[in-house]
Amino acid sequence: MLRTIQNVATRYDVSAVPLQGGYVAKQCPVRAQWDALEPCDQLPHSAALERRLTRGREFEARIVSELAEHHPGAIILANPDQHGKNRASQGRPNQDQPSQDQHSRAEREAATLTAIAAGAAVIIGGRLPADLAGRRVGEPDLLVAAAGSGYRPVDIKHHRSLDAQDSPGQGALCSPLDALTLESAVPDPAVTPRRNRGDLLQLAHYQRMLEAAGLAAADGRHGGIIGVDGVVVWYDLDAPIWPTPSSSGRRKLRSTMAVYDFEFAFRLDIIAVSARHRADPAVPPLVVPVRIGECAQCPWWSACEPRLAAGAGDVSLLPRIGWREWQQHRRHGTTDRAALAALDHRTARLVAAGVDLRPLLAALDSQPDDTPLPAVIGPRRRAQLGRLAAAGLSALGDARGLCPRTASYSDAPMLDLPRQIDLARAALGDRPAYRSRGVDLVEVPRGDLEVDIDMENTEEGVYLWGAMVTIRSRWDGVPAGYRGFRTWEPMTSQVEADLFASFWHWLSGLRSAVADAGLTFRAYCYNASAENTQLRRIAADGTLAPEVAAFIGSDQWVDLYRIFDSQIVTGHPAGLKTAAALAGFSWEAADASGDQSMVRYDEAVGPSAGAEPARDWLLAYNRNDTQATLALREWLDNAASACPPIESERWNDGMGGS
Repeated sequence: MLRTIQNVATRYDVSAVPLQGGYVAKQCPVRAQWDALEPCDQLPHSAALERRLTRGREFEARIVSELAEHHPGAIILANPDQHGKNRASQGRPNQDQPSQDQHSRAEREAATLTAIAAGAAVIIGGRLPADLAGRRVGEPDLLVAAAGSGYRPVDIKHHRSLDAQDSPGQGALCSPLDALTLESAVPDPAVTPRRNRGDLLQLAHYQRMLEAAGLAAADGRHGGIIGVDGVVVWYDLDAPIWPTPSSSGRRKLRSTMAVYDFEFAFRLDIIAVSARHRADPAVPPLVVPVRIGECAQCPWWSACEPRLAAGAGDVSLLPRIGWREWQQHRRHGTTDRAALAALDHRTARLVAAGVDLRPLLAALDSQPDDTPLPAVIGPRRRAQLGRLAAAGLSALGDARGLCPRTASYSDAPMLDLPRQIDLARAALGDRPAYRSRGVDLVEVPRGDLEVDIDMENTEEGVYLWGAMVTIRSRWDGVPAGYRGFRTWEPMTSQVEADLFASFWHWLSGLRSAVADAGLTFRAYCYNASAENTQLRRIAADGTLAPEVAAFIGSDQWVDLYRIFDSQIVTGHPAGLKTAAALAGFSWEAADASGDQSMVRYDEAVGPSAGAEPARDWLLAYNRNDTQATLALREWLDNAASACPPIESERWNDGMGGS
């Protein structure tokens, strides 16, 4: 990802910027800058990305076919497959397309306006009139007529748009595919809408184009998403739902429209400055690299990676340091991991606790060292005085042991600053792993019978629940080893529910048998958010929701990632493969990955001769995942306590801090 190091409020002349589609606002700004500057050859699409694009086009075609049956009067202006290819063109400016394609697009734009003038209720594959002033072009999957006048945009996305509702609430606003309009939508209290930021920003792009053309619905700004859930999920684009920083330094909720307006304008500025840089290399590009999750699939990663890895490495290479943290570090002169590692941990703890250390340091040159702290910061700040006393500071002279660079972070305290310092020290240290501060002995919840669980899923649902049984007592009630509850049938809600019922019946029976034997039971996974989401979602459609909720909330369900992350620090992303490597575990397949499993799944459910090898690969991959969590748990319970404490990695910051 790229972000500006200049004032983002600065606006540039964007009148010559090529017209941009909605994708540019939701993708990393590097896509805009590097598309304009082309600093190197683009990386080819990975097999997983190609699969996602292909499956997305196939899904869109299926939905359009279904919509055509429900709405025989719908105007279809583009082949869904070709329409999808155009929209998946990595955000390239419209002008880069061949002239023949330009001609067909112009024809489709004219046909869209004709359909609107005729009062078409549903327009599929249309193209909105170009917004020359706003520098926008756009091709919403659907335009749905509002009851009064105007249109609302709806997009088709090959992923889920609904989650199970955890607590009572209004629920998601949904309309069936045979009644697409917002007016026909009703709240579904059983589900809650997923707020996919990219989806909603794309809807906001179409909304602005409709407004520019005078074609938007008059009663509010709403857009819909059709996901694999099979309904239109409606979103209020003016609702304040996105937490973002404000000028006061506090976080403020902003609407999708507000976020989109900022992000789109920012990228227009980036493209405008890129053109100036191309004409005059003395003009610097507007943005510099920051590592984010999107980088893994970015075609320009080969341009950013060398810049980020240079020297001691950019601070964004550390886990959980994103754009906002990166920006704050840069504002305080902390530009790489070595500078972050050199900050003082003791001072950082005070800053993170909300103690403003700047008045103390400013008073050192003007007041005696024996000045009581209340006389410097005020007697009413009892909480801060208590934290200073707990850190061993009672008089002004004690503040001489603090680090001024670290104390400067008091202007906008980061709660995670002490942890970030330790991450930087671990990343640059000479050991692969360290014990976190205060951890003398690494502890892991264990059971007489343990089950390691890992699921595999696609966009449509979960097709495999894997379980590795380990018996740690003299009990032979069940055999140890791996079990894979799987289906290779075409995925439907019923197929998924039947598979889950089989797995859950087995797991519940095992838990009961262990309890009847007077033994303890533990089930483990690594990073439970994925499994918990799927467990809640599938159970919500039947009678198992209370049982599943009770299991997830019990001490029988252990997230090994949290156990690892709270006691071990490596300074690197703590994915299962990275963590399990500390235990000496490796996967059987060299290409084992979640992305690769998606590709193999398509082969496994297909009619080709490669189906059986793909199924074997998936079962082995899932089994290895469960074995990896077991190996990591054994390492944590035994060898991990021998890791040196992170306090042993001392850095000279000129203040003697550790």
